[in-house]
Amino acid sequence: MENFRIILQKVNLKVTNARLGVLELFARSQKPIDAEEIFAYLQKEGVDADRATVYRMLETFYEKGIIDRFEFQEGKFRYELAGSDHHHLICEQCGRIEDISDCGINVLEREIKEKKGFLVKRHALEFFGVCESCQQ
Repeated sequence: MENFRIILQKVNLKVTNARLGVLELFARSQKPIDAEEIFAYLQKEGVDADRATVYRMLETFYEKGIIDRFEFQEGKFRYELAGSDHHHLICEQCGRIEDISDCGINVLEREIKEKKGFLVKRHALEFFGVCESCQQ
């Protein structure tokens, strides 16, 4: 929890229970989460924050580089803590989202730099398909 306080202070954001609660949820989550999941979590934990506050907080966290934002063709954004270099497998049948980190993108980034002289600063990569459970 102390690390979250430092993160907020470093980007000049006031430390509040709602912000700390959201960061704690991100740290525990195994997949990207949406605003409604965050709102429900805060309500369950007794943290005073309405939906508008949650959306403003997410936008601020995204702008400050604390979280990453993804759009998995669901008509909504999902979020997770920034800094982890991984990608996602999204099942188009059940909606399951799984992280994948060993897809060789680092090799591709080096090739882009060598062949095109382009320095990749960030990227997004999602794979859409059918998970093993839905294939059976």
